[in-house]
Amino acid sequence: MSFIDLEAQNSARTVASPVPAYSHHSRSTSAERTTNPIDDFFGHPLSSPATRESRHDRRLSEVLPPYAETTLPEYSLKAEPVTLAMYLFKFGFLFPPFWILGAIILLSPLREPEPSSATSEWMPEKTEGERQMLIAEMRKVEVKWAKRCLLALSVFACIAVVVGVLIWWALRK
Repeated sequence: MSFIDLEAQNSARTVASPVPAYSHHSRSTSAERTTNPIDDFFGHPLSSPATRESRHDRRLSEVLPPYAETTLPEYSLKAEPVTLAMYLFKFGFLFPPFWILGAIILLSPLREPEPSSATSEWMPEKTEGERQMLIAEMRKVEVKWAKRCLLALSVFACIAVVVGVLIWWALRK
């Protein structure tokens, strides 16, 4: 029984007399065989031109739609404002007392800047409402990173207490 790959077929490429693989006459001479053995093994004619056009032969510019000239959708990532608590959390892995300073931010009142000449110079291109929204977002991010500092500090303190107790217990014996 012979299987024929319909996609890899070409009218000029045929086998003269297919012989079943289980037959003792399965040997064929090179005169009977007009296909390439490499093409037969892989099931695709690599040595002859394609039998029909494939969608993979087209260029990417023909396949992909053009980019839209609009703004990005809401579900795209937004960059958080950089805050002091964020830096204290990250550098706390090198020097854990920074987590104490980050956790203190939770105790401090987060107020908007005093109305002075400094605030009029801060973001002069934005309206008062946009500035208030920016301050509220910065407060939210600052509190989030301060809570992370508190969590990291508490985990570090728990690990330090457990290690201290284990060392004390080991030295006591």
